[in-house]
Amino acid sequence: MKYIEGFNRLQLILYPEKLDDLVSGNNPVRFIDAFVSNLDLAILGFTKTNLNSEIAGRPCYSPESLLKLYIYGYFKKTRSSRRLMEICNTNIEVMWLIGRLTPDFRTISDFRKDNASAIKGVFIEFVKICVDMGLYNTEIGVQDGSKFRAVNSKDNNVTEAKLLKKQEIVEKKINEYLEEMDKNDEEERDTQEYTKEEIEEKIKKLNERKDQYREILNTMKEEGVTQKSFTDPESRLMKTANGGFDVCYNAQIIVDPESHLIGTFDVTNKCNDMGQLTPLTTKMKEELVVGVKEVVADKGYEDTSDMLECILNGTIPHIPSKSGKASYEFEVEYKEANIDDKLLASTSPADIRRCLEAGEVPNMYKEMGIEVSIKEEEQYITGDKRAESCFKLNEAGTAVICPNGSQLNKAARMHNKAKTRYASRSACKECPDKCTTSKYKQIDLKDGQTMLHIKKHQVVKKVVIKLTPDKEKIRNRKTVVEHPFGTVKRWLDGSYILLKGKGKAVADLGLSLLAYNLKRVITMVGIPALIGK
Repeated sequence: MKYIEGFNRLQLILYPEKLDDLVSGNNPVRFIDAFVSNLDLAILGFTKTNLNSEIAGRPCYSPESLLKLYIYGYFKKTRSSRRLMEICNTNIEVMWLIGRLTPDFRTISDFRKDNASAIKGVFIEFVKICVDMGLYNTEIGVQDGSKFRAVNSKDNNVTEAKLLKKQEIVEKKINEYLEEMDKNDEEERDTQEYTKEEIEEKIKKLNERKDQYREILNTMKEEGVTQKSFTDPESRLMKTANGGFDVCYNAQIIVDPESHLIGTFDVTNKCNDMGQLTPLTTKMKEELVVGVKEVVADKGYEDTSDMLECILNGTIPHIPSKSGKASYEFEVEYKEANIDDKLLASTSPADIRRCLEAGEVPNMYKEMGIEVSIKEEEQYITGDKRAESCFKLNEAGTAVICPNGSQLNKAARMHNKAKTRYASRSACKECPDKCTTSKYKQIDLKDGQTMLHIKKHQVVKKVVIKLTPDKEKIRNRKTVVEHPFGTVKRWLDGSYILLKGKGKAVADLGLSLLAYNLKRVITMVGIPALIGK
């Protein structure tokens, strides 16, 4: 019995196979081809989408072909432009996808760099397809952040504390060399490790380094930052999950708790997750034109001002409290408004804000852990000419004249405190400009005191919004949002950013997250259904 023999490399083929015969109908490249071919790349903002046929010279590669190459590359864990250039000559699927084009690695790299914001638009277009197919739940999202290493080593990043420590080390070294120079003057020249000239040169270099540190510190102070990266200026030194520190970007995503698909994302250089709820939920509403009513996150997002803004914008944040309390209370200024059924039923952020500020719960917030009440409290009047009341003792010393000219007569003498009390119920009763919330004003003057300034009070209304987060949704959060980050970082080999700058990092991460969504949807509905859509 013989082994199965392979094809003879030197055999001539009379009827060669088509590339199309080598790619099966269920191959993901067929959807990538259909998806990109139906995108309007000019509207998305890709460069070189409309070329002038009258311009002479060698034609450029179409953005459609390069976008297909990148989506396929990230889908197959190939992110490097040089690796993508290689598979153009060796991978049959790529040959089929881009028509056996062989672009140079610089052409491939420049395409991703020059179309960073447009690539984010491609991610959004695919999410819209998922929404149309009913695969993405736009009512609730789970948000989390994760650190992705930037193109900047820790050695090329300095913090204020690190620079101050370096300055101390340099100062100490300079003092050591100065002491050694004093020794040179006392001892024989032949016994010294360094000559006077060598030591002077070393001190000169150390002083130059000290001046450099001082200049960096001054620059950081002017820019209002506490650290500076030199290779990628927008990246920051951050604490990572393993307890160490690395120069990273903080990527934020919102995930559907049912399908685990990513709805939107953003790249920031903030070292923690505080203050990230409102920006991302607002971004998702604008991009997908949908209303995210609830968002679930961990304790790292507990920022009361951000949570309140999130509620006023139409999204309920379910966040566990660091102190262990069951609910949150927020206060906003009461604004009187005529709230009708139409406003209560609206899902517009402006209408929701208007209802809450008037002390009414919008319909979309009912039975969702939101309670609203109105309370009254006293506040000092500030910012106007009559913010203080001045009470003066008359010349005879028998009565006190109030700011409105009314007379407050002596009411009592407190000998143990050396004070005299003045009051007038009838004058305060008819006063048009009350300076107290009591029925009448009482003024106590110490012996020898002729004048008293008192800040005026006013009664203001406050709306108290009470939020009770859903514990069940919080409990299921980790099983939802950790999975996409783990897949992107481990399976897709995307734990680091290839490009410099926050804007370009969006393109790199956007392609990785698009590849993740593609894999999820292909598993859920299959290639033929996707191509049909």
